[in-house]
Amino acid sequence: MNSPVSKKYSNKIAIRSTADTVLHPTEPVEPKGKEVTYPFVNLVRFIATIGIVFLHSGIPLGNYDYDDVIHKVNHIEYHLLLRQVFKFATICYFMIAGFLLADKVTDANPFDYYKRRLNILVKPYVFSFAIFIILLLIRDYALTGAEFKWYDILKSMKFSLLYTAYWYVPNYLVALLIIVGFARYIQSPYFGALLFILTLFYTWYDVYSSRHTASHTTALLGFVFYMWLGVYVKKNNVVQKIKDLNFVYLMIVVLVIFLLSNCESYYLFHYTHTRDSLNTLRISNQLYSVAVFVILVRYCDRPLNFGIFNPRNETYGIYLYHSFFTFFILPSVENWISYHYHISLFSYNVFGMIGMTLFNCAISYFATTAVVKILLRYKLAFLPAL
Repeated sequence: MNSPVSKKYSNKIAIRSTADTVLHPTEPVEPKGKEVTYPFVNLVRFIATIGIVFLHSGIPLGNYDYDDVIHKVNHIEYHLLLRQVFKFATICYFMIAGFLLADKVTDANPFDYYKRRLNILVKPYVFSFAIFIILLLIRDYALTGAEFKWYDILKSMKFSLLYTAYWYVPNYLVALLIIVGFARYIQSPYFGALLFILTLFYTWYDVYSSRHTASHTTALLGFVFYMWLGVYVKKNNVVQKIKDLNFVYLMIVVLVIFLLSNCESYYLFHYTHTRDSLNTLRISNQLYSVAVFVILVRYCDRPLNFGIFNPRNETYGIYLYHSFFTFFILPSVENWISYHYHISLFSYNVFGMIGMTLFNCAISYFATTAVVKILLRYKLAFLPAL
């Protein structure tokens, strides 16, 4: 935003910006005494974070192989449908990140902004990542008695960076570096088109290629376009145009695209060799993600009361620490119950699987939120607090 801000308010913004993170960066500034707010930002953060935790709560328990399990579950389409509901989360994260950095990327020296992002993000990320790797090594080697070699640390790091929630921050930083490095072209639709072509390449290579399929988490440059799109939305006042759209028509569009996304995932699951039929970069899911972003912008025109939750402060911490529950704590507790009480919490019945996924999600989300509140309250684990 190019309009000046009051000295008092600009000082407030400067103080607040030191505690920002990629998942909850600087709020809009106040032009000419009138505050501009974007209440949909916290709504997207809140819902998308729940979605991320939910999607990571569906991993089968114990030593079951996920790909083997889902091909044995009856009526797996119900499971796929429920997971598709939240598949907008990743792309919406990138769009929100782009939207909120739009005013910074055209600063006199946008690389200063990038350095601030690094300083804020890296310490809590490395701290959490290191603990995760240690727990992973303990689980896979110390508790099983398997032979440990030093290169197993590198293997665990590679796995965590490519196939767990820890893929996001490195991917974000690369995307941000590209946006900052090409800041002079940020308003160019040709630059956006080039980034979109890059996304389509990853879409083809990771989803539709007959020789290769991979998770969206390995698409290092696959989401730069959506960060750019968020910048474009902010710079061109697209939010106001979205506010003028008919909400009912938008809902119909979202539902139609949602159904198409389910049809595509069903086809990919049953008739192709892909190992990820719900890949975020599916064409239909990209459309679905943008449609959900639009409907949330259109719906939320005033600040919401999130009760005990604080999406701005807590989102980054939940992102960093929810995997401790989905990977280690809940599986250990459930396996302990199964071993001592001979109660199997695992089921090939689709509704049993859905029930356990919802249960794991609820426990993981509330427990992680409680942990993050404690970390923020006592300024632990390098988490930034406002």
